[in-house]
Amino acid sequence: MADAPPPVLPAAIPLGERLALAFGAGARADALAALAEVEHEILASARHGIDHGVAHVRLEWWRGEIEQLASGTPRHPAARRLHVAAGAGPRYARLAELLRSAEMAVLGYAPDGRAELLAELDRSHGTRAALRAEILVGGQHPRLEDYACALGRGLGLAGALATDDATLLGAVPRTEARALAIEELDRALALEAPFTARQAHGLIRARLAREGLDRVGGELPALRQWWLAWRTARRALGSVP
Repeated sequence: MADAPPPVLPAAIPLGERLALAFGAGARADALAALAEVEHEILASARHGIDHGVAHVRLEWWRGEIEQLASGTPRHPAARRLHVAAGAGPRYARLAELLRSAEMAVLGYAPDGRAELLAELDRSHGTRAALRAEILVGGQHPRLEDYACALGRGLGLAGALATDDATLLGAVPRTEARALAIEELDRALALEAPFTARQAHGLIRARLAREGLDRVGGELPALRQWWLAWRTARRALGSVP
């Protein structure tokens, strides 16, 4: 597997994620890009309009592939690239939570209130943020778990608000979801040293999402995104106040 080709980012990945990889991932950029590719493949199995039977077959295959990845013997090209780039350290089994979220989406699940929304965000986005944090820092730490939980929830809510994803928000009003998104993103941005230098990728995504919540439509101009990504990365590294 040492000669696995480099990962290719799915075309749907937005500019903010690409900037986070460019400015905040450093030598781990290939690992995070490979993880994004794996996540894209899992979520594509439950995309809107897909036949339910086909979706369940694909998701069941990925259930087995996640187990293979966790044991160090992945078969899918994207999963192989991830294992080569990130090694055996990350808890790949956590991707089973993302798969569970995809299964619930196929069934048409929508959260019924704040508690269910937070639980779904932890499955759909918190798991992914936690894996990225582990890959970037090369290990586990309780402080990073809290940070990843807040980051995942904040990014999930910001994305749902930007795209009017009523399915994810469920019964939670937009005003409440927006306030919760701000609270969670601010929690993530409060991450303290010595972790910030290794978590610039997530901090960039949090900063872009946080500022997007203060703009009509949630869309930041590309030049503004570039500047924020650069400045957030430099702050995380301690280069600017």
